Parts: sequence; C-alpha cells; structure tokens
Amino acid sequence: MGRKIMHLLIISIVITITAISGYSQESVEQYLMKLKEPGVEDYIKLMYEGSHENKLLAAKKLTELKPDTPEAIDALIYGLQQGTIFVVRERGKVVNDFWDVRAQSAIALGEIGNPKVLPQLYLALRYDPDNYVRSQVAIAIGKIGKPESIYELARTIEISSPAGPDDIVIRACVEAIGEIGDKEGFVPLVEVIRGKYSRSVKLAARDALKKIKW
Repeated sequence: MGRKIMHLLIISIVITITAISGYSQESVEQYLMKLKEPGVEDYIKLMYEGSHENKLLAAKKLTELKPDTPEAIDALIYGLQQGTIFVVRERGKVVNDFWDVRAQSAIALGEIGNPKVLPQLYLALRYDPDNYVRSQVAIAIGKIGKPESIYELARTIEISSPAGPDDIVIRACVEAIGEIGDKEGFVPLVEVIRGKYSRSVKLAARDALKKIKW
C-alpha cells in the first residue's frame, strides 16, 4: 500500500513538472512572438524623448531605414537643431549641444533626399558652430542634388577661410557641387582651383569639374 502511494506521488510530481515546463515554454514562445524590431515610429519617439545616446542611436537607425515621411523628417530636423535652435538649459548652461546628433541627422536627411528639408540644411550650413556638422550638412545638400543649392554652397566657400579649420567645410561644399553636377557650379569650382586653397581642396575641385553636365 505504501509503495502504491509513493508511486502515485512520483507520477503526480512528474505530471506537475511537465505541465509547468510546458506552460513556461509556451509562455516564453508567446512572449517572443510578440516581440518585434523597433520601427520608424519608435525611433522617432526616441529622437524626441531619448537621452543623448538614444538620440544618436535614433538618428543612425533612421539613416538606415530612410523613411521619407513628414514625421520622420520633422524628427530629424529636430535632431539637426539640437543645441542650436532647440536649446535646453540647466542653470544657464546649454546641456543639449549634441554635435554628433546634428551631424548624423544631416546624414540621414541626405540619405532620404527630400528637397523640402533644404531650407533647414541651409540654416545649419550657415550657422552651425561645428565645422564637422557643417561639412555633413554640405554633403547632404549635394546628395539631394538641387541646382539651386549651388548658391548656398558657393557662398559658404566664399566666406570661409582658405586655411585652417574651415578646410573640411570648403572641401565638402566643393564635393557637393560636383555631386549636383549642374553647370552653375563651374565658376565656383574654377575659383577654388585658382584661389589660395589647400592642395586637397583644389584636387577635389578638379574632380568635381569632371562631374559637371553641360
């Protein structure tokens, strides 16, 4: 009698463990099925609400996804203007001067290629305090490829110092003019070749001239 009770108890324990294991496994599978990769909407929200690191992550992911939607573009413009137009201060100090977020947002806008963002890119090209950001903005303008952008690029070259920290901006503008490829870029590029610019900038101007379409 005692053996039968013990045998039934063991069977009961095994059945209980199996049932629990099966239920747990099913729950995990159901949970995993509900999981999905973050989408564009998630990265847009992250751009507005995330920390510095998360804003940068959002800009990088939006660069990869290239979503040409008004919501995504607005979020990237928000990223482009972190610390310049959209300013957060704590005790009188700007705490969101995220140059890397601005640069990555410019890259993303260039990849998307929507010309509606050009006015915001022109503002950043003129007034952003960081030359690396301005260089990425110029490249983005070149990728969008509108001939009317040549005026802004040429103007930036003209007012920049031929030597020193402006070199990276000048070269980016030269390359952007080449990417656009319109004949309006001929004169600005020739002026660069004839001017007192660095050798690398002049070589870039020569390469850009080859891309001009007549």
